[in-house]
Amino acid sequence: MKSLIGLFVFITCFQVSFSQSLVETAVYDWNPSGTILNGSGAVLSSQQLSGHTIRGGKRRVFQSASNGPELFFIIKYGPVDVMLNGATRRLDKGSVVFVLPGDEVAFRNPRKDDVEIYEMRMTASDRDESRGKNAGPSFMMDWFDMTFRAHERGGVRQLFDRKTVTMQRFDIHITQLNPGLSSHPPHTHQNEEIILMIDGEGEMILGSKPHRIVTGQTAWVASMLPHNITNIGKRPALYFAIQWN
Repeated sequence: MKSLIGLFVFITCFQVSFSQSLVETAVYDWNPSGTILNGSGAVLSSQQLSGHTIRGGKRRVFQSASNGPELFFIIKYGPVDVMLNGATRRLDKGSVVFVLPGDEVAFRNPRKDDVEIYEMRMTASDRDESRGKNAGPSFMMDWFDMTFRAHERGGVRQLFDRKTVTMQRFDIHITQLNPGLSSHPPHTHQNEEIILMIDGEGEMILGSKPHRIVTGQTAWVASMLPHNITNIGKRPALYFAIQWN
């Protein structure tokens, strides 16, 4: 009996130690060589945002197994040469790369000084390989190819809105917000969201509390949590808005 109890305790502890805790709504600092945020959410059973520094002249390869996570990269500081699906492109700050499970991407730093990239890894229990592959292959998007549409608060670059292996919808746009203006009144939506500031200084309302967010920082916003962002700097702010369901 004692051995059975001991086995039960061991298995329980093992399961707990490997379970993912919920990502906390907060503003997270840039990490040049490791995890920025990590946990689960309402849709994704596991999501990890990390920072990577690639030294001058060095190469870094990222690969996901066929049953592994989807990968999404943002160039924080470049340029960097990206090799994907047999093609090579030199991408600069703000450019993105999306990698389906089973594919490989390589980043090579052509500079003498460092370049920096964000990496997001996403897995979900609602996994559909055909859904992701039917939506299109792995791809990269150059910042200079993104269409900018001006509006009264600044402007927006809509990158894509598509199905993936792990998500019914993966929606990403980049907002340019002029000084002194707010994105919108505090609002809620079903989708969880990441706000990633690539340039500027803002104040985010998360629930009932204001939080400062500056270049390199990331905010994670839970489903149905009131939120908005106001540019409190003296120049236009640029930030990614990443949503999924």
